[in-house]
Amino acid sequence: MTLADNTKKRRRRKIFVAITAFLLLLALADYVFYPRLPVGGKSFNQGKNANWLRDSWWRGIEKESVASLAARLKREQISTAYFHMRFIKKDGSLRFRGREYSLRARKLNFQLKKHAPQIKSLAWIYVGNERGLTGVDLSNPKVRRAMIQEAKWLSKECGFDGVQWDYEICDDGDANLLLLLKETRAALPKNKIISLATPMWLPKGLESWGWSENYFARVAKHCDEIVVMAYDSGLYFPRHYVWLMRQQAIRVPRAARKGNSKCRVLLGVPTYEDGGLSHHVHAENLRMALKAARGGSTPFTGLSGLAVFADYTTDESKWKVWRELWLEEK
Repeated sequence: MTLADNTKKRRRRKIFVAITAFLLLLALADYVFYPRLPVGGKSFNQGKNANWLRDSWWRGIEKESVASLAARLKREQISTAYFHMRFIKKDGSLRFRGREYSLRARKLNFQLKKHAPQIKSLAWIYVGNERGLTGVDLSNPKVRRAMIQEAKWLSKECGFDGVQWDYEICDDGDANLLLLLKETRAALPKNKIISLATPMWLPKGLESWGWSENYFARVAKHCDEIVVMAYDSGLYFPRHYVWLMRQQAIRVPRAARKGNSKCRVLLGVPTYEDGGLSHHVHAENLRMALKAARGGSTPFTGLSGLAVFADYTTDESKWKVWRELWLEEK
């Protein structure tokens, strides 16, 4: 190799290093300063938002009064409360079950209706499959029948306005979930709400971690409400998370309309700090989620509202952000 060749090679290497350093600096600047940019957009809040709440409420061990809870939900324009029922066991039965629990749940629902009759209360039920936490096999008809009996118990004996199945981890196109929804719809009275907490929409090729629009449409046929758990994305750049959130606001309502024009769609927004490697709080936080919702929702997208996850991780400073950016209170 000649001296001239060596000189050209060194020059190319220096150019490559300089360009790489420049791009890294741009990425770092975007990571740091993007969250500080004006939020922009407009909130199309309709006052039809939701909130996930801890199990201590329906188990009768919460220290806060139901009257105080009702006042807070009304204050934050929350129209649906999801009360955590904990989880379904492998045989399809609830972990917490029995007359004492039904009496406590009925008391909760009676008091909530007394103080805020417009607020709907749903029983939020975690169902973990072999990739989740509890190994529930939805392909087993016996297990599904047991689960549906629990849904009927929660709706009739406990006084909830419906149920929310939270089936994790659910692959795109899972036929067993469709069976559960169809059978639940057939078993519950028409005035009872069937809600489903879902993964996010993800681009083609990433369906192992999310759903396609086609599957959202199929799911919507059998439920009244879809609530996208728009967090734990694993994204570390705020701009990327905002983009993905905007896609949820546009694509999921569009898909749901194809399957069921009456199916509501809400986006779950995070207010928690600790969430493991899949939740990087600098990128995935309430402010960034609201920025995305404001940029992605319009009167034409069909997004019904937002669902705050969760009551036990939302302090007053976060409610203040909620009021400013979503309720648009000065």
